[in-house]
Amino acid sequence: MKKIFILMAFVMLFCAWKATAQEARTPLLYEGTIDGKLAITLYLVSVPRECGGDPYYQCIYRYNKNKDNEWLSLNVEYNQQNQFIMVEHRFSGVMILQKNIDGFSGIWIHPNGTTQKKVILRKTHLPKTDIKKYEDYMDKTFYNTDDC
Repeated sequence: MKKIFILMAFVMLFCAWKATAQEARTPLLYEGTIDGKLAITLYLVSVPRECGGDPYYQCIYRYNKNKDNEWLSLNVEYNQQNQFIMVEHRFSGVMILQKNIDGFSGIWIHPNGTTQKKVILRKTHLPKTDIKKYEDYMDKTFYNTDDC
């Protein structure tokens, strides 16, 4: 009887750990260029949905030439073919990207609809010690664009 109780307790702990692990946010950092010239950094977080199913994404990016460290928020949608559309806040630009093993590739489109530039993003190492910094950038960006 004692062995069964211990086994059941172990199974319950394992299930609780598994459920918690599935609820974790997954942050990723990408660096690349627009038009091969303009260096950018993109911070993308996969967030599990409370009711299950596919995750949703939160995203910010910045032009590295900007010394003020200003970030732009992106609304992200995607499909099962790993195609992503990322729309800048206030529709100041759109990126249509294909996710691949190394990162993303695709185009950035100006709101005028005619200016299009090639985008290449490569996944880069994100130290755990830097996640808080990027989360703070994201919180500040969302606060400035959505809350006030």
